[in-house]
Amino acid sequence: MTEFTLKRAEAKTLKINIGEESYQIPLMGSLTFKEAKTLDSQEGTYAFIKRHIPGKVLDDLTVEEYNQIVYIWKEESQKHSGKDQGES
Repeated sequence: MTEFTLKRAEAKTLKINIGEESYQIPLMGSLTFKEAKTLDSQEGTYAFIKRHIPGKVLDDLTVEEYNQIVYIWKEESQKHSGKDQGES
């Protein structure tokens, strides 16, 4: 019989600095499948980001600033997983 023991790794995050505050957003590879499935729409992505950056802070960002956060999060997630979002 073959046996495998899964070693749980510490979550990898992206640190976002906005003004004087810093926020940690887990990278894609550190999410559960249930969490990752919610990122298939703009609304789901916004809700995910809002769990890690308060809504008041997000509401004060421009569209360009918000898009920069999403873009760098996707890039860093891909770098650390070696796969595109949606690949398993």
